[in-house]
Amino acid sequence: MDLLIAHVSDIHVGKVNFLPEMLEACIKEVNERDPDLLVLSGDLTGFGFKEEFSLAREYIDQFRQEKFIIPGNHDARYRGDIYFEKHFGHGNNVREFSEELTLIGLDSTIPDLDEGNLGRGKQRWLKDKLADIPEDSLKVVVLHHHLVPVPMTGRERAVLNDAGDVLKILVEEGVDLTLSGHRHTPYSWFINNIAVVTAGSPSTEKVRATIPQSYNLVRITDKWIEVRVKEIKGEERLMSKYRRTKGRLEFRLKELECKDVI
Repeated sequence: MDLLIAHVSDIHVGKVNFLPEMLEACIKEVNERDPDLLVLSGDLTGFGFKEEFSLAREYIDQFRQEKFIIPGNHDARYRGDIYFEKHFGHGNNVREFSEELTLIGLDSTIPDLDEGNLGRGKQRWLKDKLADIPEDSLKVVVLHHHLVPVPMTGRERAVLNDAGDVLKILVEEGVDLTLSGHRHTPYSWFINNIAVVTAGSPSTEKVRATIPQSYNLVRITDKWIEVRVKEIKGEERLMSKYRRTKGRLEFRLKELECKDVI
């Protein structure tokens, strides 16, 4: 396997804080790089308005790659979820990209709230879908809200309320990689064999001090998951590189044995 994913998030198309020239530059850069897949992890709009979704669709259609798109909390404002589904389909979906890669998208939004939640119903759905994926397939889960705190973002807020329960499912079902946005800050953790990656924003003024507008480039090979940050109109740098780990079943069995002892 040698696969390149462009991970773009929080483009925030609209009239407030939106930087159209930066999004246009992002589209040009991604098309020139020509990745195998484009993942958009939510907040396509500023307020979930009908006109914003129409304009976001025009921009997104300019990306030439196969696309995998899920909603963010801004897309669920003012019942924007109706327009999201009209333009981009259902937020909870499964895509077998190839025999080697399967993606699961999750709608973690709560209408008119910044924080996210899956709840027991979606948690069961996620577990069932992950269990159906062959063990030798790379499992990638995409959701808008971050699963663990992100440095350089100040007070922790607007989280995924049931992140602990969701992380447990991801670990038990052998997920290799998660892609999220929400905090406009690129970062990555490696937790129990999962690369947990967040992206910045390529096209809003609302970024933290010293953190420029950006997107991620994720290269996956048989041995490595490598995450690079590409600044809009700027440099590209390595953020993290993780060795793909086998033997997840052995890990889960040991965990169960510990529980039995307790």
